[in-house]
Amino acid sequence: MSLHRRHRSLRRGFTMLEFILAGILLAMVLVAMGMAMQQVVKSRNTTRGRVDAHLRADAALRMIRRDLVSLLRREDLFYTRVLLTENWVVREGEQVSRDEILVFNNRMQATRDLQYNGDGMEFETHYRVENDELGPMLWQRRDPMPDAYPEGGGIVTPVVEGIMGLDITAWNGMEWLDEWDSDESGIPWAFRVTVTATGAIAGQPTTDQPIATLRTVVPIDRSRMPLEVADVRLAEEITDRFLLDPALLEDVTEAIATGNAPPIPRSTAAGDGSALETGGAAQTGVGTGGGSRTIETPAGTVIIGPDGNARLEGGGASSGSGGPR
Repeated sequence: MSLHRRHRSLRRGFTMLEFILAGILLAMVLVAMGMAMQQVVKSRNTTRGRVDAHLRADAALRMIRRDLVSLLRREDLFYTRVLLTENWVVREGEQVSRDEILVFNNRMQATRDLQYNGDGMEFETHYRVENDELGPMLWQRRDPMPDAYPEGGGIVTPVVEGIMGLDITAWNGMEWLDEWDSDESGIPWAFRVTVTATGAIAGQPTTDQPIATLRTVVPIDRSRMPLEVADVRLAEEITDRFLLDPALLEDVTEAIATGNAPPIPRSTAAGDGSALETGGAAQTGVGTGGGSRTIETPAGTVIIGPDGNARLEGGGASSGSGGPR
């Protein structure tokens, strides 16, 4: 009898409670594995997004830098062009720079098929950031120059996707400027280019996606501003520095252009170098027998001598010297 009971106990299966406990344990294991796999996939996507954002920003930065370094620098400003325009958009409540820049530059690669090699090596190159149905994109316009329409024409191509922001400033030797026109100011000393890119896939919202921001400074061999513009800016600097009547601006400009002393009124003529009233402001060391006064401007250093004559040094121009211009 005992052997029969023992044989029956060996053939007994799992109870319902044991099945339930096993199912709960299996579900817990599956949930844990699913959460772990989800974290692995999320981490992989984040890493891939960061790498893509960095590669996109680096590609755009290299492309823009290459064209800025090779821009044309000539004495005739008709064949030299830098037009930097400040622009921005509001994204998620924040202001994002989307500047535009147009340069005339050398480029070995033609814009058209090699079967028609009529482009030459000099082009208008224009960069801007715009959105399309796939998201933000860096666009490039390239057109053989010179022609009658430097700000249009040519071939427009989307070059790098995922570029959200483009911030470019120009260095005039004293400060970074958000806008620049070579027709008035010549070629700047340098450019500072900042590119912001997203790692979002094309067509995917950029919210909560990895962002990469890269920056570079591009030094440029400067082509000086036109002499007429330099004279006007120098006259404005002298008028502001000596607190002259704005009505005298034209007279100061004409005096600089002809090499004469600017009409700076003086109430006294201190011969011992003491302070005297010049145009309503006390200037030390200006007067008969006194020292010289210097004014730093983007065009160079303006030196006002004891006799009241002004000359420009370090700017490559001979304003105030009376020589040929």
